[in-house]
Amino acid sequence: MAQFNLEVFRFRSTAATIARALGIEPPPECRIQNGRTYLTFRRLGAARWAESQQMDLVRRAVAVTRAVLADDERRQLRKSAPKAVVVAFEDSTLVDGCPVTMRWECTVPGLGMAE
Repeated sequence: MAQFNLEVFRFRSTAATIARALGIEPPPECRIQNGRTYLTFRRLGAARWAESQQMDLVRRAVAVTRAVLADDERRQLRKSAPKAVVVAFEDSTLVDGCPVTMRWECTVPGLGMAE
């Protein structure tokens, strides 16, 4: 059976820096898992936006994230900068008294490097 090396690191300070650069509140959850950077934005209402608005935020978020990671003093973050970035929007609401969570996710490939 294949052995999985699952490592997850959360970076709140990096998420705060990304959020400030984007002008978004609250900051996304920022984690690095097996080399990929995951940004999860919650409570923006973005899961219901038009696709063009979603993709505009994805492009801006990926550019800002790569710049922030590349400029970080931590080697692990700098190494993650050119790799794939997964951007997700999660929004919750009540429908007939039941909590419903909508999730929209986009994976932006790395910059020509092996994942």
